Amino acid sequence: MNSDLEKLLSLQQADQEIARLRQEIASLPRKVAVIEEKLAASRAQVEKARAALKAGEATKRKQEAEIQALQQKISKYREQSLDVKTNEQYRALMHEIGFAEQGIRRAEDSILETMVDAETQERLLRTAETELKQEAAEIEKEKAEVRSRTELDERELGEWNAQREGLRRQIAGDTLEDYDRVVRHRGSGVAEVFIDKCSACNMLLRPQMLNEVKTNSQIIACSSCGRILVFRAPAESAQPVAHAEVPAR
Repeated sequence: MNSDLEKLLSLQQADQEIARLRQEIASLPRKVAVIEEKLAASRAQVEKARAALKAGEATKRKQEAEIQALQQKISKYREQSLDVKTNEQYRALMHEIGFAEQGIRRAEDSILETMVDAETQERLLRTAETELKQEAAEIEKEKAEVRSRTELDERELGEWNAQREGLRRQIAGDTLEDYDRVVRHRGSGVAEVFIDKCSACNMLLRPQMLNEVKTNSQIIACSSCGRILVFRAPAESAQPVAHAEVPAR
């Protein structure tokens, strides 16, 4: 096989691996963001339960203060009832006392409801805190895995970049320029020939070109897509070289 042709195949593999690794590295921060969103949702549940408990306590204190104020009013009205001169004044005071006692009953009922709700909120809080603790541990594990994957990908990317640069230095300048030009427009620069077609664009090769490509002794470009052609017998390659088609710029 032509030396440049063999190196171009290796260069394309390096380019594809570099593209894959860059894409994966770029996607990892988004994975971390999704993980953080999960944890934030669990924290929000805990804060919601705590806020509900706090609000319930505030409501209970307010109702207790209201009861105390109404009890003081009742005591005041009872003292005043001892000094009234008319039945009308007495009935007015009794009406105020009855109204205050109704207020006390309503406040007491509300306190009871608040206490029952507080028990429910406490159970929800305990459940949310337990789930948060479990999720936090799991999420830290996932984040560590993402960091490890990133470090591994970056090391591998460095190795592929070094291999790529080494290969590019060994390929003839005009051949490399042709490869780069096609890659910019097509996404890949080399295509295998299967049977009698370019595997990238399915263009049927003329018999003379096909015979020349089969020798793998020279650089020949597909007349349709411009990719550099390489021939492999079916036993040598189970599937064609991967190609990424991109719009021309």
